[in-house]
Amino acid sequence: MRQNQWKKAGLTVLSAVFMGSLSLAAAGTGIPALAATKDVAVTEYDEAALEKFKDNTLEYWELPGLIERYNTDYQNQLQKYYYNPGGSTGLTKDQMSALAADLRAEADEMERDANDVQYDETVSRDVYKGYKANMHALRAYAQQLEDAAKGKGAGGSSALRGLRITRNEKTKTAREAMRTYETLKDQYDIAVLNQEIAKQNYEAALKKKDLGMMSTEDVLTVEDALNSANGSALQAASSLNSQKQTLITMLGWEYNADPEITKVPEPDLTVIDSFDPKKDEAKAIEMNYTLYDTRMAKASSSGGAVKKARNIKDQEDSIRSSLDLMYQDVKQKQKAYEASETLYGAAKADKAAADRKNALGMMSRQEYLQAESAWLSSEASHTAAKLDLTGAIENYQWALEGLLDIGSSSQS
Repeated sequence: MRQNQWKKAGLTVLSAVFMGSLSLAAAGTGIPALAATKDVAVTEYDEAALEKFKDNTLEYWELPGLIERYNTDYQNQLQKYYYNPGGSTGLTKDQMSALAADLRAEADEMERDANDVQYDETVSRDVYKGYKANMHALRAYAQQLEDAAKGKGAGGSSALRGLRITRNEKTKTAREAMRTYETLKDQYDIAVLNQEIAKQNYEAALKKKDLGMMSTEDVLTVEDALNSANGSALQAASSLNSQKQTLITMLGWEYNADPEITKVPEPDLTVIDSFDPKKDEAKAIEMNYTLYDTRMAKASSSGGAVKKARNIKDQEDSIRSSLDLMYQDVKQKQKAYEASETLYGAAKADKAAADRKNALGMMSRQEYLQAESAWLSSEASHTAAKLDLTGAIENYQWALEGLLDIGSSSQS
């Protein structure tokens, strides 16, 4: 029956049957869950990693996986790709592959029929040409579907590129957010300690006033300091909580969830030895998203071939310059980090000594709080140096992955 349809109707019916097959396949096949996909746009993780993603602890290494698995924006974009990687068919990858196989089988059958009728005098030349045209069209459609299913071609390639960009940008943002959270956590801890110190000072001031050792005006000054410390602690708590909610909702937790957020690990200094702006600039230029768009744009929409060429050169030069500046920034922050290590070691020794004296009753509460304040300040400085260096290293690495903002094409 199907053979007769091809023979009688030609290309018009071919197109209709092809589009009908697409609609039928889309309606009649269940769409697999995203968690079960093996999409090239999704990184594969072992079972241990997948279980870690589900616990109530957030670790720095988990961020790329949590973005891929739970970030709403990324999942929505992935879903659109997975359900429609070809950009126009509305089919899943498996559906497109299966339909392509059916179309190729149909083309093979049509080729056999065409060979049978080629020398049949009862079949007109136009009918034979119709066989050949339909056969080639079927194979062309099949190839388009196969390319789209593999992420090739204009639609699939563009969709996959968009997914990679979104994944990298979201991961970069999440890492920055987690580093900011740790900075705010240090500020909060210091604010709470300063609040405790101000409270101790105020209580001491009241006792001195009762003994006639402090005026009312001086007590009011101490009280103002306490009120200021209370306000700073509340503001620090609010900023910390706001940053936490921003971070965790980005990674799939419900708003107001309370996962444990671990510290950002110390930077890997050995990776810096692999950085070389002169050698790395080629990759940074090849991968840069903005430059890619400039290269792919039509000259007519870029102000002409001469202007397009100038824009490309300007952006390449900008990448070289930016990468060199990023490398210098890494080296400067490496020195600052290494210097902070020395100061941090000394602060640890001072803190240990204060803890021993306090345990032996050799320090007053106020003296111990002051020692604690010095320790927290030193720890915060070391953390800041750590996070600054980590950010500088990652900025350089992101530049090699295409995430280097060089602005849009020049308008000059």
